[in-house]
Amino acid sequence: MKPSMMLLMAISAPVMASSPSLTIFQHSQVLTDFELDSMKGKYINNGQDYYFGLQMQTQFIQDNGVQQQVGMQIEFAQVDNQPSVNITISDPNVVASQNSFQLDTLGQTAGLQQRIQIAGNENLAINELDMAQGRLAPLLNGINVAVGTTLVSNNGNTIFSANSNTVGYQVELASGRANQGISYQNGNGQLVQSIFIDGLSHGVINQSTLRYDGMPVGPIESNILGRQISDLTALGF
Repeated sequence: MKPSMMLLMAISAPVMASSPSLTIFQHSQVLTDFELDSMKGKYINNGQDYYFGLQMQTQFIQDNGVQQQVGMQIEFAQVDNQPSVNITISDPNVVASQNSFQLDTLGQTAGLQQRIQIAGNENLAINELDMAQGRLAPLLNGINVAVGTTLVSNNGNTIFSANSNTVGYQVELASGRANQGISYQNGNGQLVQSIFIDGLSHGVINQSTLRYDGMPVGPIESNILGRQISDLTALGF
């Protein structure tokens, strides 16, 4: 069976997710007065608490048939009457790193940016975005990451960043790379999904899930990928 077909079958299987719980914020970080000031008036509506969550997952299969999955989740919520941020990643075997990467942005356009470049045969590349009102379930096997941290996976293939201007990750493939994340450059906030393949029989699927609560659907739908992401990435990352 071709790797691309195996990947499609693997992600089409139903996944049971647990109900969202406030326990996911027990290790969250309380924001400083400076950070709170920059958020003022942007994450509440009519006195209600505001929730914003972004889950990014990348599933990939390489030419040797090995399948892997990488994930990262960023959430803002009100905990004990104080706004806080919670960042988790799916890899428990990571170590601190001095390495860095830059998301493959396309110019200075704000909002969603999806990019695919493929050279070779029998390759599969898909970027997907799902946005709806609600809250994210906890990331499966997620571990907490501190703001200002750069981590690398045990096999050296994945770099996770929660640093200034970039919150996301990059996966190095045998013949290519994939990345997802939030970028903040020249005053523009961007949600980036990028796949580059230069080889045979690779399959990569980038999936980003946005969830929000505490604000009418209309304003969120029109602003979340531009103004809101720009605001979020200005909170000291």
